[in-house]
Amino acid sequence: MPKDDKVTPVPKTVFDTDTYAPQDRFEAWRNSMGVIFDCSLDDRTDPCHFHAKLTAAMLGPVFCGRLVSQAQRFERPQSKIMADGLDHLLIQVFRSGSGEVEVSGAQNSVRPGDIYIMDASAPLKAVDYEFDNVTMVIPRDIIADRLTRPDEHHKRIISGSNPLAKLLYDYMLSLDQQTGSMSIEEAELAIEPFLSLTESLLNHHALGRRAEVDKLSVDAAMLASIKRFIEENLSNQALSPDMICANLGLSRSRLYRLFETLGGVSNYIRHRRLRRSLRDVVDENQRTVLIKAIAHRWGFRSESDFSRIFKRHYGVSPNDARNARMIHSHAPSDDHQIAEYEQWLRNLAR
Repeated sequence: MPKDDKVTPVPKTVFDTDTYAPQDRFEAWRNSMGVIFDCSLDDRTDPCHFHAKLTAAMLGPVFCGRLVSQAQRFERPQSKIMADGLDHLLIQVFRSGSGEVEVSGAQNSVRPGDIYIMDASAPLKAVDYEFDNVTMVIPRDIIADRLTRPDEHHKRIISGSNPLAKLLYDYMLSLDQQTGSMSIEEAELAIEPFLSLTESLLNHHALGRRAEVDKLSVDAAMLASIKRFIEENLSNQALSPDMICANLGLSRSRLYRLFETLGGVSNYIRHRRLRRSLRDVVDENQRTVLIKAIAHRWGFRSESDFSRIFKRHYGVSPNDARNARMIHSHAPSDDHQIAEYEQWLRNLAR
C-alpha cells in the first residue's frame, strides 16, 4: 500500500472588518494594522462605511498579505520605528487602485504593474486609493547578503515596463493565488525563485561586455563573503579592515573598492552594529539589560561613544529609543483580539 504522507498546509488567516459593527470597523482596523503602520482616513471618508480585508499567509520565512481596502494613509514615523524594531524589506504590487508615496516633499505614484519597495527601518508617508495589493515582507537577514546596496531601496518604484519587474509582478500575484493550495514544503521551495527575482531586479543595471558581467559576479560573491565575515565578528572590537584582509586574503585596495558604493567598509561595520544594537535596545525581553552592556556586546568601545553614534544615526538616544518602545509600542485595547497575522509580523522582528 502507498505510504500515507501527511501534507501540512501553509498557515493562512483572514482579517475582515465586516465582522465588526459599522461604527467599530475602522478603529478595529487601525488597532490591528498598528502592528506595522499608523493608519488614518481621509476627512471625506465615513469610518462607519469603511471596509478592509487582509488575507495573509506565511510562505516559509516570508509573510505574504493581500489587502483590499478603501483609501487611507499609511505612515511609519520615527517613534514607531524605534518602538517596534521591524527591520524588513516590503515588496508591494497593486492589482488595482494606486498609491502615492512622499519622496523629498514630492508625491510619486505607484500603479498596477510597478514594483514598490519599502524599508521598515526608515520613515514613510504614503496614501493608497481604493486598492487591491499584495505585499511580501522579507526579513532583512535573508535578503541583505543578496543585494549589492541593501539599504538604498526605500520608497523605490520600479516601472512595470521593466522586463524583470514584470516577471516579479506576475510571480507575486501567482504566489498569492496559490497560497490556499500549497503545503509548507511547497511554499519554502516557491520562495527561492521569488528571492532570486527580487535580487536580480534590485541589483540590475545595464552592463555592456561579458567580461564586465563576469567581473561583477566575482565581486558580488566576494562582497557576500566579506559581509558574512563581518556579521560573524560584529561583537569583536578588533574587527577592522586589517582583520578582514588578513582573514580573507584581500588587499586593502580591493576591500575599499568593493565597499566604495556602500560608504566604505568602516561605515558599513558601524551601520551593521547600530542595527544589531537597535534590536537589543528596543527588545522588551532585554529592557533590564544596561545600555553599556549592549554597547559592549556589539563592539562599541564605550557607552558614551555608542550613545553619541546612535543618536547621530537615529535622532534619539538609546534610552529614548527604549522608552519609545514602552510608551509608543502597539498596545491593543482590552477588547482587541490580536489577529494571527499580527503575531506573525511580530515574530518576524525577533
